Amino acid sequence: MPLARFKRFFRTLSFARVVCLGFFAAIFLGSFALYIAEAGELSYVDSLYLSASSICVTGLSPIPLSGLSPSTHWIMLFLIQLGGLGIISFTVIVGFLITKGISRNARFNAFVGAAIDNQSETESLETSEVNRILLSVINISFSIEILGAIGLYLHMPEGVEGENTRWFYSLFTAVSSFNNAGFSITDDLSALRLDPFSLYIVSGLVIFGGIGFPVIILLEKVLLTVFVRIVYRIEVLAETLMMEKALKTGNVPRFLLLPAQFSAILENRIEEYNKHLRGETTRIQSKLLVYGSFALLLFGFVGIYFLERSNPHTFHNMDVVDKISNAFFMSVCSRTAGFSTMDLGHLNDATVIIITVLMFIGGGPQGTAGGIKITTFVLLLAYLKNVIQPAKPVMLFGETVSKNSVAVAIRVYFLATVALAFVFILLGILDQNQHSLHVIFFELISSFSTVGFSLNLTSQLGDIEKLFYAAVMYVGRVGIFTVLIAATGHSGVPKMGTVDDGVKIQVG
Repeated sequence: MPLARFKRFFRTLSFARVVCLGFFAAIFLGSFALYIAEAGELSYVDSLYLSASSICVTGLSPIPLSGLSPSTHWIMLFLIQLGGLGIISFTVIVGFLITKGISRNARFNAFVGAAIDNQSETESLETSEVNRILLSVINISFSIEILGAIGLYLHMPEGVEGENTRWFYSLFTAVSSFNNAGFSITDDLSALRLDPFSLYIVSGLVIFGGIGFPVIILLEKVLLTVFVRIVYRIEVLAETLMMEKALKTGNVPRFLLLPAQFSAILENRIEEYNKHLRGETTRIQSKLLVYGSFALLLFGFVGIYFLERSNPHTFHNMDVVDKISNAFFMSVCSRTAGFSTMDLGHLNDATVIIITVLMFIGGGPQGTAGGIKITTFVLLLAYLKNVIQPAKPVMLFGETVSKNSVAVAIRVYFLATVALAFVFILLGILDQNQHSLHVIFFELISSFSTVGFSLNLTSQLGDIEKLFYAAVMYVGRVGIFTVLIAATGHSGVPKMGTVDDGVKIQVG
């Protein structure tokens, strides 16, 4: 009876509250698991902080991970994967475990449709389509992580894994990279600093994880289309050979039938994508994220390279190839991952500012990245341009953007800046002038954007400060707008006028 009541209560919750409660519960369960695994060697506050950092894929740790037990590393790996699957997947997993049927809820199907593809209000996804999208997200995650782990295992230098087994170090690093967690069981990736290929593998995993699952799914669809064209040509050649064999011998080798069968499988897969991912948002938002990511990576790479190339504490003693790979790696990780190959406390002040900007912007929505998101940032820029010419609507790639999307972008930015300013004041009071304000601010932005970079402040935090930073990670991962909706029970953004038929861009 109590279970039935709990299920009914769970079904009545808004999905903003389901997401918030799901992450909240996972953090607490993870904290107890970590505390038990360390058998009292780790304080509960540190366990809670580490659990929040793992679930929120942040990467900040109050203690060296190399000193933790293997069982703790496994628990962290599970928490990183669970938190990094994304808000949509995580919500569904929690729902299935508790209610065993949340995806049959029509409101939830519409929610997934809006989050993944932003279809029109008259459309909603069927349960099979929701399951198909979620299955794609999970399949893509595991496939990319496994490929990344294999690449690291085969290529990384001998001995970089320390006391860990080589395969587990490769797997942990790959999972942490794709989920943009920034954790390393050897505390950092300094052992890979002079191995450009391994750095590029990690960078690729970070980029794919941070760009957002809808874009990855679309890229998979594009690749499948290319494969279909290649297979079609092979199929034509195979049919010609079959005819020749049939005329000469009367028998047709079975292997000549494989291209046709493979082509049919690929075409069915593409047809499914066309059903599940339709609408202009898939195309517009994907272009926005790809171009935006490229621009931010280039900005970060150029800035970091030229600012640090003569710094004796960072890049000065490296050759040009290693300088390029490390500058690119730091630019990639600045937006959400937080891996480091050197002590960030030795960076130039201007470099710290660039990294702070990149952290605040973050990656793509519905991925493993943090920050206010690229889409939010670009919409704000487009809106500012629109202020100069107020008679024109906000445009992206020649398409009118939904007024609601612009409104949400403005609100996300406003909420984020106000909340960060308030918490910054509190942290400054708690710090009692022990550290520079820019060090505290850097740590705050890193926590909110779930990046994991630190100017060596994390290990010096008091228990109350750790709780504040853990709360900031939580809000940054779930989304400040989601937290506000969950707290107030409001549906979000009201209609902006009678007609709002522009392209809806996912923000926040």
